[in-house]
Amino acid sequence: MFLKTVLLGGEKLTPNQEKTRKIFMYLVSGAITTVVNWASYILFDKLVTNPLDLTLFGHSLSLKIVINQIICWLLAVLTAYFINRIFVFRSKGSVWRELITFMGARVLSFLVLELGLYLLMIKGCELISGQDKSSVICFIAGFGLTFEYMMKAFNSIFVVIANYILSKLMVFRKEDMVDYSEGKADE
Repeated sequence: MFLKTVLLGGEKLTPNQEKTRKIFMYLVSGAITTVVNWASYILFDKLVTNPLDLTLFGHSLSLKIVINQIICWLLAVLTAYFINRIFVFRSKGSVWRELITFMGARVLSFLVLELGLYLLMIKGCELISGQDKSSVICFIAGFGLTFEYMMKAFNSIFVVIANYILSKLMVFRKEDMVDYSEGKADE
């Protein structure tokens, strides 16, 4: 019963408890989505060995990173949408409208944060440190942490915050959400 209330909410939750539950479930959703994103990113990175470098305006750009980001982004977005719909916002709205709006909001954060900011952070690390993005910084549990992976982890923080705000403002309508707290006063 407790697990069901944490996952889906319930009539016995106060408005503050429901807000806390939503934030908790969004963080759980983000963790699952991040695992999907990272697992697919690392799998692609290990399976595709050609860097697919492209020179654009005199600067080298790895198409492998761009293609990898697109694939892992698609898998993560689909995972995030369904978890957010069911467990965070508990929406009963149109799946197609929400999915299209969700994808649109995620495209915005993808272009600005997951490609734009991410590539800038990698390039900045390379310029500041004088080392390649694949240089191993340290080992954690036998896994070589590179500049590329470190920047992906740091960038994830910005992505999670931006995606929550976009979902709350653009995707999941208040009138489509199951709200057990309607009519209750804050306690």
